[in-house]
Amino acid sequence: MFIENLYLDLKRLRDLMSLKRLLLKMFFPLLLAGCGTMPASGPYQGGISRGASVNIKDKAADDNRFKYAVVGLSAPIIDLIAERAYFTDDAAAWPVKTSPEIIKVNVGDTIQVTIYEAQSGGLFIPEEAGVRPGNYITLPPQTVERAGYITVPYVGLVKAAGRSTVNIGKSIATSLADRAIEPQVVVSFSDRSGSEVSVIGAVEDATRFPLGFGGDRILDAIANAGGPSSPGYETWVSLQREDHEYTLPFERLILDPKKNIYVQSNDTVYLYRQPKVFTVYGAVQSQGRINFGKRHLFLSEALGLARGLNDARADPAEIYIYRHEETRHLKGLVDAYSDDKPLGDIEAKTLPVIYKLDLRDPNGFFLAQRFPMQGDDVIYVANAKSVEFLKFLNILNNTLSTATNVKDVKNAY
Repeated sequence: MFIENLYLDLKRLRDLMSLKRLLLKMFFPLLLAGCGTMPASGPYQGGISRGASVNIKDKAADDNRFKYAVVGLSAPIIDLIAERAYFTDDAAAWPVKTSPEIIKVNVGDTIQVTIYEAQSGGLFIPEEAGVRPGNYITLPPQTVERAGYITVPYVGLVKAAGRSTVNIGKSIATSLADRAIEPQVVVSFSDRSGSEVSVIGAVEDATRFPLGFGGDRILDAIANAGGPSSPGYETWVSLQREDHEYTLPFERLILDPKKNIYVQSNDTVYLYRQPKVFTVYGAVQSQGRINFGKRHLFLSEALGLARGLNDARADPAEIYIYRHEETRHLKGLVDAYSDDKPLGDIEAKTLPVIYKLDLRDPNGFFLAQRFPMQGDDVIYVANAKSVEFLKFLNILNNTLSTATNVKDVKNAY
């Protein structure tokens, strides 16, 4: 009975007017005003510009709380952006350039003590020494114990850890001065396990090696491990020194010699792979998170990696790049190209910015070729306005299909 009544109701409606024409008359003005209730994968075109705190093209409404800035890409703005050196703030905490470390004896080192006397008949060289290469004696190698001492005959315990070999030799010679004949002492390393640097992680051959007396820079340490096992532009370097950790992109060490500092004893250099990626949403052929795949990537290449715009959905005039931009860079854009001045008292280091690109303008493709992408950028391509109307027609078609199915069910019974 229910199915029959539903069929009769639909039949009466279609006798008065086609259901499709009725729904179109009811909802078409609403579609023109803005289809806020229709399915979508992101903000609508007009909503982005209307909600901005700063709009480079149009003045935005006053708002005490900063939300985001919208920057329309043009040739002068691209010139400013392309000139920047995009280095991360992580570099600010990197240790300052230092001199090579003076190698000292450390716990775990093995050292050898050689004692010279001016003539035989002394403490270590008897008068009946016979034929010998010189008036000296070499003590067996000793490993510096955890307490930091070695043992020397007629001297006792000698503090070794934290001292240079020259300083240790002078100390032993002074202690023997009253017993030996004009003693002189030479202390040398047999093994330097206590003055080593470890290089681990994404390298070809993880290693631990003793520091050279002339000093080793961090790139020297990485070279000792065979270099990075992943592309340099995808590699980060973590330096662990005492209780601190410092992180820097590997390519920064190459491009900025000041960051190629000397390593110190017991430093650990850890390399890891962290590719730069961007995320793309909206009316493109392939949405998702995509690796740069190279050191520098431009917007035109990023859209190519997403396999271009979706011809059936995309509005080429509505391409947006979401980014957290350094405040000082945004202030420069505002001062040069906008009458809005809401950034004077903002202390935040970065602010949210949306760059807008119009590819309906042929010049837009040249701008896209020069716009540099940054890691974690988000690209959003908005739907064309006609797509919202097509979505409505699809809903309408599904409704009519349901009515047709009801009729078919009734006829079947």
